[in-house]
Amino acid sequence: MTENKDFAIGIDTGGTFTDGVVYDLTENKIISKTKVITTRNNLNLAINNCIDDLLQDLQKRKLKQEVLKTLKMVSLSTTLATNATVEGQGADVGLILIGHEIKRELPTTHYAFISGGCDIKGKIKKPVDHEEAKKAIQELKQNVEAFAVSGYMSIRNPEQETEVASLIRELTGYPVVCGHELSADLGIYERTVTAILNARLIPLLAHLIEAVKESLKSRNIDTILKVVKGDGSLISEEVARDRPVETILSGPAASFIGSKVLTGIENGIVVDMGGTTTDVAILAGGKPLLKEEGAMVGGWLTRVKAAEITTIGLGGDSFIRVTKDRELTIGPQKVFPLSWIATEYPHLLEELKEIKGSRYFPLNSQPTNILCLIKEPEKISLNETERNIIRLIKEKPHSLYWVSKQLKKNPDIIPWERLVNIGSIHRANLTPTDLLHVTGKFSRWNVEAAELGIAILSERYGTTQEKFVNIALDKLHYMIFELLVEKLVYHKNNKISLKKGEESAYLIREMFYRDTNLKDDIEFSVKVNLPVIAVGAPVSAYFPPVIKKLNTRLVIPQDADVANAAGTVNGKVVERLKVLIKPGESSGFYVYTPQERRMFMDFDKAVEFAVDSGKDIACKRAEKAGASDIEIVVERNDRYTTISAYADAEETDTKNKLFIESIIDISAIGNPWG
Repeated sequence: MTENKDFAIGIDTGGTFTDGVVYDLTENKIISKTKVITTRNNLNLAINNCIDDLLQDLQKRKLKQEVLKTLKMVSLSTTLATNATVEGQGADVGLILIGHEIKRELPTTHYAFISGGCDIKGKIKKPVDHEEAKKAIQELKQNVEAFAVSGYMSIRNPEQETEVASLIRELTGYPVVCGHELSADLGIYERTVTAILNARLIPLLAHLIEAVKESLKSRNIDTILKVVKGDGSLISEEVARDRPVETILSGPAASFIGSKVLTGIENGIVVDMGGTTTDVAILAGGKPLLKEEGAMVGGWLTRVKAAEITTIGLGGDSFIRVTKDRELTIGPQKVFPLSWIATEYPHLLEELKEIKGSRYFPLNSQPTNILCLIKEPEKISLNETERNIIRLIKEKPHSLYWVSKQLKKNPDIIPWERLVNIGSIHRANLTPTDLLHVTGKFSRWNVEAAELGIAILSERYGTTQEKFVNIALDKLHYMIFELLVEKLVYHKNNKISLKKGEESAYLIREMFYRDTNLKDDIEFSVKVNLPVIAVGAPVSAYFPPVIKKLNTRLVIPQDADVANAAGTVNGKVVERLKVLIKPGESSGFYVYTPQERRMFMDFDKAVEFAVDSGKDIACKRAEKAGASDIEIVVERNDRYTTISAYADAEETDTKNKLFIESIIDISAIGNPWG
């Protein structure tokens, strides 16, 4: 049955679920899939469970041996880099700044400044003092586990960064990252931030890769491991170890690649709704548009080329709350659904029933709050009440109502929020997933717990249970509608943001809540001409009413629930770089490659060297990333300015124009396996 076929395993670890597929590369289809709970504090466990589920399914269908014989790769997209960056986790990094001090905030407190640096042409202004550099390295070494080096104008001449990196390796043996290795763009601050984040992530991703490899080895799976980048392309495990920062936002990128694969649609709006977030991107020519200036993650603007993704904290596990002023809100925080937690811990049903009967309505929290211990806090001093909270929920979760009775304290003064903020406690509460349990659109877990949660909050809101469900779903639909309209307007004109101003909010509300049966003096509507491709487990339940108001076509592909995992095995290896040609001070032309600066007196020879050198570097990078059958694409853009005396010259007439620069973009594209 599987003769002459090739297969791949794709795994995507999201904030709520870890998805896996076995993909038939010959016939381009999924032959097995699974979705397991992501274990928050042990990503390895979720990956192991995912692989085991897939292998068990193959075994039942007598396909396991045949698939493993021709398995080309296992490909992984992971939230690890994104989450670690957002949460400030990872190795302590020592930063060496060359020739320029940075006054803005940096993602490390361990740094030193040494003399050196280049000018805009790449000419070294002052050589590196080796004794000064060695002293700085030795002082930082005691408090860090990795190093980053960032030199002023190093993208014009990386010589000094390379020089200092060699000293660090010689004196410490620690991992070291240079700014010029990660970005060819101007902006020393963003380049420095990217280098620090990359150094910080090296041990974390190395640990994950080792764990995945060990998992594969123990299951007799002998194949290559690939990792998804933030632009949806693939890299080898070796490159992922060196440049882990490039895996930021790999999960959403994999979803968008998977959407194209599952639908065949080249141009559209892709929406990925999971348990934690809803991500939106524009698909153009079968690829997500890239954010050229770099991805913003955890408040840090990086120089990582990633898909241009708009994200809001709205998903199946978003926190539905009713404030003391009777306002209903959804998200952005994520909680465990009541239906799920009561399935895992049935005693909570009785606690919810007691809450319902007591008419318990705390001012500063939700009556349905359930506290679950994730891990005991480390290196943090707790007060007596916090210690008692952890003691009470150590064996099993309990409602805040139950905890307050044990402590004999008013729940409004119990200090449990800090334990949530530091990640020791996670809450369970009412979520959109619970709404689906009550409406009958989803019934995987405990329906009664969801009904109790709605009964409690609807009373707090001051309406019937049925109306409460409709109001909450309507709110969720509006949030999706608003997100898509804002994304499309920004795509059309990125100088316009509908997020600002009461006027914009009014227009969006009018478009969404327009009653087609009523005729008004002025009516607002929207017509979207691109199809909306919706992927993720809950989309079939939430999206049809939204798409109707957008007046467009909704496409929910088969296997939409694992589109991200399908995307992990359908990416190409893509290495991009930029080579710059600029005029010399008085004559000639400088060529700036990622590795060196070189002078030519003849422009054509400068171009020839720039293209040949760039192609060679791109090809070697692609080979290191594990590519085969590599294709090189070269694009050249010459920029001139018109001399004022010849302002009416033809556009194509370069004789009367002043040369500014040539930008040569080179891409090496290949298959991820041999």
